[in-house]
Amino acid sequence: MRAALLLILLVATSLAGAAEAAARWTRHVTTAGYTVDRPPGWATVEAPSDRLDIVSGRCGPQAGAICDGQAEISVRAEPFAGKLTRAKACWNLTETVSETDEGPGRRGQISQLTCTIGARRFFIVERHWKGDKHAAAYGRVALRMAKSLRYPG
Repeated sequence: MRAALLLILLVATSLAGAAEAAARWTRHVTTAGYTVDRPPGWATVEAPSDRLDIVSGRCGPQAGAICDGQAEISVRAEPFAGKLTRAKACWNLTETVSETDEGPGRRGQISQLTCTIGARRFFIVERHWKGDKHAAAYGRVALRMAKSLRYPG
């Protein structure tokens, strides 16, 4: 009886560990030479190989459009002509929040995080519909992605 209980506990623990491992963030490597962590459950949207575009939810990624209850996060880099930094990660983030008018009664909200690593400026852009009840969670995902960004310079 005791051995059976121990076996059940062992199996349950290993199944929980497997589920947790399946839900881990993964490292994405771009052709531009930077890496960024991507969350589980987000679908990749077709984009150039030097950037990462992902969407939450399962309504199907459409070109430039997001569904209700869905967010899109894009990570890209551009050359930066200002003062070079010796950082290899995003230590000094700047956030800009804006809204867009998408039609009658529809407003989109955009949060852009930027940082400079070496001679590159990185943009982490998260967008969703204004009033989305998951907006705070989307922002946390974008922030974690920004903090995971690495560029060897």
